[in-house]
Amino acid sequence: MDLDLYVKEGEDFKVLKVPSYVVRDLLRDRLSQDELKRINRLAERTEAPSMFKPGSVVADFSTKTAQCFQAGLRVEDLEPTWKVSIEPMTILNY
Repeated sequence: MDLDLYVKEGEDFKVLKVPSYVVRDLLRDRLSQDELKRINRLAERTEAPSMFKPGSVVADFSTKTAQCFQAGLRVEDLEPTWKVSIEPMTILNY
């Protein structure tokens, strides 16, 4: 399953569609510096959506925090090294 990975840089956002294993590895600090640079290079600048859609993950590389929006990840089983929050979804998100 592909997820929309939003990379937060201050107030700006970049977005890149990635396989779920990339997000799982990111949350466990298992991506190399080259892979992190590739994500930053390939991600396209975007406006922050008013509401994130299901299957979205917002990652802040500087603080190592992430917000998951119905991403289908079993965060408790991942043993993440990042601080991860699971955001509630409402009918408006769809």
